[in-house]
Amino acid sequence: MNRLKKTCLDCLVIILFLLFVPAAWAGPQMSIAVSTSREVTQTVNGSKVKKLVPATEAASGDTLVYTLSYSNKGNEAATDAVIDNPIPKGTSYIAGSATGAGTEITFSVDDGKSFARPEALMSEVMLMSGTKVRHPASADEYTHVRWTIRQVPPGGSGKVSFSVFVK
Repeated sequence: MNRLKKTCLDCLVIILFLLFVPAAWAGPQMSIAVSTSREVTQTVNGSKVKKLVPATEAASGDTLVYTLSYSNKGNEAATDAVIDNPIPKGTSYIAGSATGAGTEITFSVDDGKSFARPEALMSEVMLMSGTKVRHPASADEYTHVRWTIRQVPPGGSGKVSFSVFVK
């Protein structure tokens, strides 16, 4: 009798596993890969041309381009998918460089606590008098960039990017 109970319990566990595990696999499954390139100027046929090469190192004055490739490996569309990326320390965001088709691009000046479009971003400065003054934030004050992707269909993919100047 105990053997029969154990076998029935095993069957119940297997049935529950088969019922609930596929639900865990259902839905959107977003993945992101990041690559970094360095902008170099080369002379081609007597003309100077800017090209991107994989960045293995960077020096002060270099321009780096971060490309984030995303894909939905799930079986349902991902809606309002968010990609947040910090601006690397020792660099400054290059105004207007963030791209991403079909995305809303916003920025943070407070280490990713809040995000807004550039025209709405405000930064706070403490004067020597101890008074805090708010002013429109400049691109070199950005700490994070965020892309909100309205919809990524199953099997869908895309790319977003931004550039920084190495200080």
